Amino acid sequence: MLNQGNQRFGRLLAAMLCICASTAALAASKPPVVTDPQLPPASGSAPRVLLLGIDGVQLEELQQISTPNFNRLQVRKAYTGGVDGEASQQKTSSGPGWSTILTGVWANKHQITANDSDLANPEFPSLFKRLRDARPQAKIASVMNWGTPNTTYFRNEVSGNDITLNGLSDSAVTSKGIELIAQDYDLVFLHLDEPDHAGHSSCFGPAYNTALRGVDAQLGQLLDAVEQSSSDWLVLVTTDHGREPVLGCNHGSQTRQEKTIFIASNKTLNSEFSQYTSDISNGDFSAIYGNPAQTSITPTVLRYLGVEPQISWQLDGLPLTAAEGVRKVLPGGGSNDFSWYADSSADVEIFRNGTALTQVDALQRGFADNADVRGIVDYTLVQNNTPVSLRLNKVDIDAAVDWSLSRAYFFRDDSRYVRYNKTADQSDSGYPANTNNNSWPGLGDYAGLITAAFSKDSSRSYYFLSDGRYIRYNNSSDQADAGYPKNIDDNSWPGLGAYATQITAALRWTGDKVYFFLKNGTYLRYDLGDDRVDSGYPKAVNDNTWPGLGAYAQDITAAVKWSDSRAYFFLSNQRYIRYSISSDSADSGYPAKVNGGTWPGLMNP
Repeated sequence: MLNQGNQRFGRLLAAMLCICASTAALAASKPPVVTDPQLPPASGSAPRVLLLGIDGVQLEELQQISTPNFNRLQVRKAYTGGVDGEASQQKTSSGPGWSTILTGVWANKHQITANDSDLANPEFPSLFKRLRDARPQAKIASVMNWGTPNTTYFRNEVSGNDITLNGLSDSAVTSKGIELIAQDYDLVFLHLDEPDHAGHSSCFGPAYNTALRGVDAQLGQLLDAVEQSSSDWLVLVTTDHGREPVLGCNHGSQTRQEKTIFIASNKTLNSEFSQYTSDISNGDFSAIYGNPAQTSITPTVLRYLGVEPQISWQLDGLPLTAAEGVRKVLPGGGSNDFSWYADSSADVEIFRNGTALTQVDALQRGFADNADVRGIVDYTLVQNNTPVSLRLNKVDIDAAVDWSLSRAYFFRDDSRYVRYNKTADQSDSGYPANTNNNSWPGLGDYAGLITAAFSKDSSRSYYFLSDGRYIRYNNSSDQADAGYPKNIDDNSWPGLGAYATQITAALRWTGDKVYFFLKNGTYLRYDLGDDRVDSGYPKAVNDNTWPGLGAYAQDITAAVKWSDSRAYFFLSNQRYIRYSISSDSADSGYPAKVNGGTWPGLMNP
């Protein structure tokens, strides 16, 4: 995980009240004597931050060995990976993890979904840019062993740093950090990698423990440098992800161990940091969401440096310094509701997409937005002048078409579409994109009306509109045929005319059969060879006709044939069912959520 180092020097010295904080390390059995960050810094001292990131540390493994320098800090369990099954879910991998640490938002906002992702979403900039914008004279450094966040994800933003170094050994990173602390840099971000390297090489065991002891010693050197400084340093230490259960060789999935991280501090922080909260709406992974979230690091750093988080930033994390707002903001399970924890009745202001929506008593501990709002919706809750945000995805799949053996297209109800790579099982980069006459010539004007689709063969597909019309599309020339849309009637589609405005999904089956699913929970079977609806239809969608699908007959929004043996049904509220064509029944374990784990990129903003 080494990257080429590059170095940028030169900025004016920091202005008099340059604000900065610092980051400290991992789990300890005894809390030290610490200072209270809510008190003003000592006279003449300036707040500064050391943020130390140590890659791939499993908290439980760390707690089993002697770590005298971590024991100088307050260490708290925290979580990464977003909320499993919800829009915020992300891989427990380095790219998403470090990007969340450095932005204060989950991957559904920063868009770093894997280690090989490219540029992060500039709408949610890194703390480097946030600090630079607010404090033009601040001295900022990012020194990394695994430098991909510097060289790739935030490459445009770290150009504003005073120092950016990549690909250094852990010992070199530590030495440089000591130098920067002595030079009173306002923000110093350091990245050490040896524990993750040891974990991948030899799993849990002697080599991994040796790596943990090594970073503990390096932490001690950094803490000694902080103690020798006359500035008021906040030290925060964290890791990007845990490791797989038992062996600990790898990571990336949604397990309790892989989601478990830590945040350590040299100062007493607020109750969001210090108090585990079990009284939450989601008890998954032994109620891991009752711990602080990885997203809290950036707002904590910024606030300590005097940069207050703004509503417009839509940060997902709550600052761990000074007065907190409502805590543990979590999706409520539906597409329009969310919950939080509060132990006082101070009012909570709720904003939708930056606009004030309502004000409620904090002890209500939840809210459902019943307005007909579609697409990606950002909610921000403000209490004690402290905002914390949550992104809900209110997008459903309206239609899907099996284009080829390796490609499918999904049309969403926000008038956007996704090209999906069936071989790689993920959306192609650059999607979703707008459905318009540039991307879909002759179809774009009807983007908001598409309700069902299927491919007849490799050269022709059909798109059905909610107003009772249809469009024939030439796949080879990539444009709608002339003269369309046309009405769905008993001349164009014999037997289908009476149901023209009731179609909600179409599924190309084997042979010449196509199934049309209707809003009222019934379906029609159409024979392309005979060019008519088969006799005896419509029939009810139930567990006799479609085993495993009956309970969801009126929830179907789209269907697509994936292969000769498999199809997928998409349901309202971002659910789907995998259906076996071979056995003619739904697979067990469904419906499941459509999210970044099951359909990577399909619900991206």
